[in-house]
Amino acid sequence: MYYNVFFISVKTLTEKSVVITVRLSKRDLKRIEALRFLEDVDRSTLIKEFIEDGLRRRVVDLYRKGKLTAGRSAEVLGISLREFLEILEEEGVPVIWDSEGIRKYVKAKYGD
Repeated sequence: MYYNVFFISVKTLTEKSVVITVRLSKRDLKRIEALRFLEDVDRSTLIKEFIEDGLRRRVVDLYRKGKLTAGRSAEVLGISLREFLEILEEEGVPVIWDSEGIRKYVKAKYGD
């Protein structure tokens, strides 16, 4: 599931949000609008969910391919290591353990 999103400009509003301008094909916009209508959500919320889902899927895929560690994956997603390990469990992805990963997991779960 890919979305034709091209970043044209970015305007910073606050540290937590920015406004971006995107170009979508008419086909993609129609699909977004159809789903928005079915789920009764605003367009902005739906697109944010698409981005979050896409980031999560790609990071899990990069982890699965060995291109990211569990710790780095959690950082990219902005979540704790424990939360990322839970995502892997939900997705049925085996955990690749190394000594650094084990140390971070134990620290995250049990503290120092």
